[in-house]
Amino acid sequence: MGNVLASKQGNIGIVTFDCPPVNALDSRAYFALYETMHDFAIDEEVRVVILTGAGEKAFVAGADVREFVKFNSRTGLVYTKKNGGVREYIRHYPKPVICAINGLAYGGGCALALVCDIRIAAEHAKLSLSEINMGIIGAIPYGASIGVSGTIRKLVYSGESITAEQAYYAGIVDEVVPAADLMARCIALAEKIAAKAPVALRKAKEVLVAATEQLMQDTIELETAAIGELWDTEDKTEAVTAFLEKRQPRFQGR
Repeated sequence: MGNVLASKQGNIGIVTFDCPPVNALDSRAYFALYETMHDFAIDEEVRVVILTGAGEKAFVAGADVREFVKFNSRTGLVYTKKNGGVREYIRHYPKPVICAINGLAYGGGCALALVCDIRIAAEHAKLSLSEINMGIIGAIPYGASIGVSGTIRKLVYSGESITAEQAYYAGIVDEVVPAADLMARCIALAEKIAAKAPVALRKAKEVLVAATEQLMQDTIELETAAIGELWDTEDKTEAVTAFLEKRQPRFQGR
């Protein structure tokens, strides 16, 4: 659907983001992602899904920031809840989801990676929870589900990126492989998982999600309310405008 491509390889569903130049996702792409994932969820042949990006530059380099300029506490909150709903759908997905991080995974892209069950990154990939650079926050509950380590806190506070190797040692990604081997490794793992008993896989996913559910729901609600307030700030508008104009922001603290 549009910039979200779907293909199948045996019992594996493959979802590819193809939004040049850096696979930034707008609201329509998020809806297309939901539709595509739903189609694979009800397809009995598909037992594992792989998410990846087209090309070698980016998995998903965040949201389409041009949408942010007009958002306030009402419209921005609708946007936040809709996109968050798609991520929650993937987190609760009835089948294992592998993320093949083929390049930049920034902001919302990093959030999408974090809600997948397994993350395998190309050596040149970089990850960043960069929402703070736009005067907002995001994906903190998903980072916290891995562990509120110094690395996660640094990513949230600084908006900096880390390499795939750094992400591996922080426990954020599970494997790092050469870019040329990324999809082959993900498909090989998916095939191994797909060979297991489908009902047992589904139950395993249910139990694994349930293990962190209370923490996730509480923190997601808290973060959503905080983002709702941040959409209304002058600093958010200044951050987004400065980014689009390629200049340094001038924050006023309001």
